[in-house]
Amino acid sequence: MNEKIPFHKLIIINTIISAFIGGLVVFIMGVFFNSAYAAFTSQEEAVINAIKRIKPSVVNIDTYVASKNFLGQGGEGIGSGIIIKENGYILTNRHVIRDATNITVSLDTGKQFNGKLISAHPDYDLALIKIDAKGLKVAKLGNSDKVTLGETAIAIGNPLHFSWTVTVGVVSALERNIDAGASSPIYKGLIQTDAAINPGNSGGPLINSNGEVIGINTLIFSGTENTVAQGLGFAIPVNIARKVANELMQGGKSTSSSGNKPWIGIKLQNVTKQLAQQWGFPTSTGILIVNVIANSPAQRGGLCPGDIIVDVNGKTVKTYEDLISRLGSLKSGTAVELGVWHEGRKVRREIIIEILK
Repeated sequence: MNEKIPFHKLIIINTIISAFIGGLVVFIMGVFFNSAYAAFTSQEEAVINAIKRIKPSVVNIDTYVASKNFLGQGGEGIGSGIIIKENGYILTNRHVIRDATNITVSLDTGKQFNGKLISAHPDYDLALIKIDAKGLKVAKLGNSDKVTLGETAIAIGNPLHFSWTVTVGVVSALERNIDAGASSPIYKGLIQTDAAINPGNSGGPLINSNGEVIGINTLIFSGTENTVAQGLGFAIPVNIARKVANELMQGGKSTSSSGNKPWIGIKLQNVTKQLAQQWGFPTSTGILIVNVIANSPAQRGGLCPGDIIVDVNGKTVKTYEDLISRLGSLKSGTAVELGVWHEGRKVRREIIIEILK
């Protein structure tokens, strides 16, 4: 004889079955959506992990410069830096803290400290500051000699006060030499990247996908009066930064600039065989003019972007260093004749040297 199941028991059984089926559906949907929408590629995971490793070692820097004008108005500045010693030593750009009367350093934990300038090196645009803290997470420094064209490059810093902003790109070029103009050093051997770099990123790290610092973000190139450039950011190679930081740590006194420097107002790059083949240059040595600064001696003398300098007063120059060496002993107002490839033909240009003090 079949017995009927009491109605209240049917309700309980149906509830259990419904709960089981519902849970199974949720589980299956969770697996599906996680695999379909939440999974990261190996490259994404590498970037995420690299950022996690470096973030505690990156600081935001806010500065205040007391004005010397009669209005009594001061100026504020922003930048970034990296922790290189657990007891509060921080490396940044010199131009970030230059002339600052007050330096505020913020950690990713939200803690803020007063920063003290220990030393600076104007020729390399690097500075060492110190905060009163212990047990800080030190940034892992990589080897910039092993940086490869096309590898992942990650910038992190404080652009325009958007704290701990991360941008990702690639290493676009190596060994860039740039004369940034008046009151700026002549940058040598820079790493170029298309990872977005903006005001406030200066002094922060450019890292690889292992979370190792490969450069100190320093410079952006936005173009000229007639052109707009994007994706042109530059970083000081970490091997240079490491060496300078060690010198500053030992010296404890700001290093003065190594004399006055000749200035004609051009941004340069050494010509290589690869560049010559790629662009059909008439020479495989010399110095390519990347940009000419408005109202500079170079512009007044008729130099143009795309020109290639190959001699100074008849003496061959093959590299940027050769050019600086030839010009280095000249006085302000001295006329110098440059041999230049211009639009496929060799021409002579006379330039009047200016000296930056």
